Amino acid sequence: MPTIEPLTLTLAELAERWNMSPQQVLASPRALPMYFYFDGLVFDFNDKWHRANGDAGVVQTLAQHKTRLSTLEIDLQRQTMHKRGLLKLTQWEEALSDEELQDQQAEADRLTEEIPLLSEQLTQRREERQRRVRNGLLRAAPRTVADIAKRGETRFPQFAYMPHTPNKTEGEAVIADGAVVALEDGFPLKEVLTTADLVAAMVDVRAAEASAGA
Repeated sequence: MPTIEPLTLTLAELAERWNMSPQQVLASPRALPMYFYFDGLVFDFNDKWHRANGDAGVVQTLAQHKTRLSTLEIDLQRQTMHKRGLLKLTQWEEALSDEELQDQQAEADRLTEEIPLLSEQLTQRREERQRRVRNGLLRAAPRTVADIAKRGETRFPQFAYMPHTPNKTEGEAVIADGAVVALEDGFPLKEVLTTADLVAAMVDVRAAEASAGA
C-alpha cells in the first residue's frame, strides 16, 4: 500500500530530512516559504474599514449626530412652547425667528435620517468582520522568518501573506492569494512565534530537492 505523503513538514522534520538545524534550514540558499497556523480574523492590508479601529470616524460622527440631535430637539420643543406662550425662556436663551426655527428643524430632520444609516453601517461592519475568520495556515513574512532564524522566536506577527488556496469558497475569495494580511483576535492568544510553529509545504520541499539534484 503506497505511503500517503503529508501536505506539510514541520521545520524540525524538514531539518532532520535535510540533516540541518532548524536555523540552518531557514538561512539556507534553498530557503522555502514558511507557514504558521492562525485561528482568528484576517483582513487585507488595504482594507482600512474592516480592520481594528477602521470605524473610528463613523463612531465619532454618530456620537456627534446623536448629541446634536438631542440638543436640537430640546431647543425646538422649548422654542415652540415659548411661541405658544406656554414657556418662558431663561436669560441664557434667545427667542428664534420662524426662519431660524425652520433651519433647526431641517437640521434635525437630516440628522434623524443619517443616524440610522450610520448605525446600519456599523452593524454591517461588525457582521462582515466575523466573516473574515481564518482557521488555517498563513505564510510568514521574510522578516518574521529572519527573526526566528536569528533568535529562535519573534513576537507573534501582526502581518503575514495569504497563501495560495485551491478551490476557494466565496468567503475566502475576498482576499487574493499572496496579499499582505493583517491579523487580529487570534485564538488562543500567542505572544511569540517560534521554530516549533513553522511548517513547509511538501510541494515546495519536493521542488527544492528536485532543483538541488538537477
